[in-house]
Amino acid sequence: MLDTGIVRIIGRGESAVCSLPRSLLAQAGWRAGEYVKISFGSASRKVRVQGGEEGVWQMPFGVLRGLGIVPRRWSYHLDSERRLIRLGPLIGIMTTWHVTPYFRSVMRAAASRGMMAVVFRPQALRAAGRQLEAWALVKGVVTRVSVPWPDVVYNRIPNRGGELLRSTRSCRRSLERASIPVFNSKFFHKWRIHRLLRRDERAAKYLPETQPMSNMQQVWHFLNRYSAAYLKPNGGSKGKGIVRVRRTRGQGYLVAFRRGGHNYQQACSSWSVAVPLIRRAMHQRSYVVQEGIPLASYYGKPFDVRVTLYKNAKRDWIPCGPTAKIAGPGSITTHVANGGRIIPLMRALRHVFGNRAEEVRGRIETAAIDLALAVERVTNLELGEIGLDIGLTAQGRVAMFEANSKPGRAVFAASWNRDERWRSLLYLCDYAAILAGFDKGVS
Repeated sequence: MLDTGIVRIIGRGESAVCSLPRSLLAQAGWRAGEYVKISFGSASRKVRVQGGEEGVWQMPFGVLRGLGIVPRRWSYHLDSERRLIRLGPLIGIMTTWHVTPYFRSVMRAAASRGMMAVVFRPQALRAAGRQLEAWALVKGVVTRVSVPWPDVVYNRIPNRGGELLRSTRSCRRSLERASIPVFNSKFFHKWRIHRLLRRDERAAKYLPETQPMSNMQQVWHFLNRYSAAYLKPNGGSKGKGIVRVRRTRGQGYLVAFRRGGHNYQQACSSWSVAVPLIRRAMHQRSYVVQEGIPLASYYGKPFDVRVTLYKNAKRDWIPCGPTAKIAGPGSITTHVANGGRIIPLMRALRHVFGNRAEEVRGRIETAAIDLALAVERVTNLELGEIGLDIGLTAQGRVAMFEANSKPGRAVFAASWNRDERWRSLLYLCDYAAILAGFDKGVS
């Protein structure tokens, strides 16, 4: 028999006897005095069971300390045949950074589900005793704790450099050897993702033409086909290093980019004048060149759409809090860090499409789910969240600019998106529980 639920655990005495509800013992086919194993993360203890009151488990303080848990509400997964009760799951959030407000929110969401989420750095995963030095929320305060190795790991290493660190690579090898599942394990590479997706029938129709950039002649050919082209660094994020080139009347070009926190735009009388400027504006060697999509506008300012999707306990992709991101003054991107701002998606859609707004929103969300499924298929990665930047023209064309495996949370900061923010956190925790083997889910 398999059973999953949430129970209140209290500490009592120092014996090795655990009191479980009599109805649960009967359901599992266990008799008083028999031994079962209780585990939390990689830690486990053998205890004798006896019948007790309903709705409460009484566990010896020594067992609680040995497992690394405190008395409170816990989710459990009971396997009667293996004589095993698993508490948790214990979710490890791996980062090379500090405990951010987002991580604290994940911790609170996990606790509301009877789980526990802790934040750890890769070098803190110690093989000796399978212990992990981490940070947890204890009575609402971020506290340093020592816990067992987690049941599942959510990778939130904040940048590509952090993924290449020796400590990160060593940690991932240790997790793999221990068969601990890791989701959102690495950043996406823009060109690699595009190349894989364009072979996928359901995804290809949403992709603007994109090619790995090899020389300036290639950009010139793009501009002969399209009125604008975007040059994007393969390993970039938050709009850094992006250059936009537009054709103007006659033989002219308009080059726009951002540097040192400022937006620049310069008219060039010819291609030979534009090329040196474009080269100076580029941040690194590896770029893609992408068709410029003429975006729909909100009161004269172009906007695109951020759809962040989360897996639920049924492994379905659910869009959460889709928003319109409006470009800041003089900016070539809609990133909030570059002066952009966010508004409710439906407000922007009603402005552009009027009574067709609901229909267009439905098409955007359908496209987002199709694309998330396709990314999962072509990368063969375990993904619990994905952020999609989607372009929308005034005619209603939907195009995917970028997929992000470590999406930012700025779109959830607005007060009007608070409910969706909490819902996304619960989905994340539920999916982590499924990966950890709490198969019935806790939704």
